Amino acid sequence: MKKVLIILSAVVVLFAASTITINYINAENIKTDNTSTLIKGSTKPVSSNQNYKFPEFYRGIYLTVTSANSMTKLKEFAERAKASNINTFVLDVQSSKFAKCIVPAENVQFCKDNGIHPIARIVIFPDGLKNWPVSEEYIKEKLDIAESACVNGFTEIQFDYIRFNDSNANKSLKIKQRYEFIENFISSARSRLKGYNVRIGADIFGRIPLWEDDIIGQKMESLDKVADIICPMAYPSHYTWSKKMMKDPYSTVLVTSQKAKARVKNAQIVSWIQAFKMKLYDIPYDKYINDQLRAAHDAGIKGYFLWNARQDYDVPLQVVRNFYAKNSALAKK
Repeated sequence: MKKVLIILSAVVVLFAASTITINYINAENIKTDNTSTLIKGSTKPVSSNQNYKFPEFYRGIYLTVTSANSMTKLKEFAERAKASNINTFVLDVQSSKFAKCIVPAENVQFCKDNGIHPIARIVIFPDGLKNWPVSEEYIKEKLDIAESACVNGFTEIQFDYIRFNDSNANKSLKIKQRYEFIENFISSARSRLKGYNVRIGADIFGRIPLWEDDIIGQKMESLDKVADIICPMAYPSHYTWSKKMMKDPYSTVLVTSQKAKARVKNAQIVSWIQAFKMKLYDIPYDKYINDQLRAAHDAGIKGYFLWNARQDYDVPLQVVRNFYAKNSALAKK
């Protein structure tokens, strides 16, 4: 009789396992995760980061995961960055093959040892969220990457492409539901990472500070509830609805940054600025970058990040160096 009961129990367990399906989350049922502050299998103690000194004013550049993962490349960029008063690297940390940070702890520590604040950039929805609802497994993978970045020593996580697709996809979703979904995702991340005492940032379209509502689900007041840093992508070439904004890099970065700052109560604003040669409208490239640097400082925000997808920073870093040579007081911020 005992053998029969054991066999029946085993069958029940196997049946239950075979009927597990992926749950889905939406704006209503995404929940925060009070997960342990250690990743499964990790024996590394959590760093409290209590005494970590964040930049008073972010002066950053973006680097690909290839550079972030290579100590040789990282050393080269660190040397050039320090010579130009750059104090922050926004580093890609993920690979399509792994649901974890692939930038090793020693590379993260190298940045810190050289006075460079490392930020882990994690892309959430590469093309903007199209397929709704989203599986819990997908969300878990992104949070796993974020937590493993914290384990490797990152003290700031920056979520990029944390938005819906800029199209008519997901027509049934109301604007409010989109805002709630993004809010809840970041709240989930904050809960998951709370033991690490890290800052959490979110990249947004440059138009978001200028508009009240947007189909992509980003809203200043909504993100202000959950993010420490909000980063408008204030690339003048992308303001295609306004020729004036495309042709006036100083005004575009200034207005975008000021309006972003005016709409938040808690989060700091750090604007992405254009360090690539798209639609310069006959403005010399060095002046184009210099105008944006002035605007970031004049706007009274927390700093700026230079974006160049190819990491071609020869001209941008020279402009930054010259800018602070002429404005030495700003280099100390």
